[in-house]
Amino acid sequence: MTREPKLLDIRIYGDHILRQTAAEISEIDDELKEFAADLVHTMYLRDGVGLAAPQVGVSKRIIAIDPFWGRDNDKRDPLVMINPAIESYAGETETEEGCISVPEIYAKVTRPSEVRVSYTDLDGETQMVQYAGFPAVVVQHELDHLNGVLFTDHLGTLAKLQVLRKLKAMEKLAVDGVNIRGED
Repeated sequence: MTREPKLLDIRIYGDHILRQTAAEISEIDDELKEFAADLVHTMYLRDGVGLAAPQVGVSKRIIAIDPFWGRDNDKRDPLVMINPAIESYAGETETEEGCISVPEIYAKVTRPSEVRVSYTDLDGETQMVQYAGFPAVVVQHELDHLNGVLFTDHLGTLAKLQVLRKLKAMEKLAVDGVNIRGED
């Protein structure tokens, strides 16, 4: 019998796990599949289009994304990527980004506008996907989390100065392992 997915705690800016490089996943077992279901569940309850394991306190290379949900439709079509890697990228786009681990801060970030990503799915099969536009931004944002990078790290000097006070205040409040918890 499968259990209902759980809402996971979100780690916020200042928590050291957000700055660590996440570990490769070598085995896909029932525990990982349950965690993936929890990750997807939490992503939707947090009104997100992507969520990476470090954001919920797990330093493993797994992300959940659904870049089309909530923008053009309400149909949920989540994709879980294990050990994702960008194989190629092209173009450039500037998009306003935000992050549930960096609440109430939004800023324009420049990234490649197209990416080709390889990953392992929950069945252990190697997959390849290509995204352009907003979906490409979403997957890059989540992959950054696996490498200890936050969207604020991509900001230019002026943009960084504009959010610095909020970031410093958030960092002072953050205590490793103390999280934001939502309602189920």
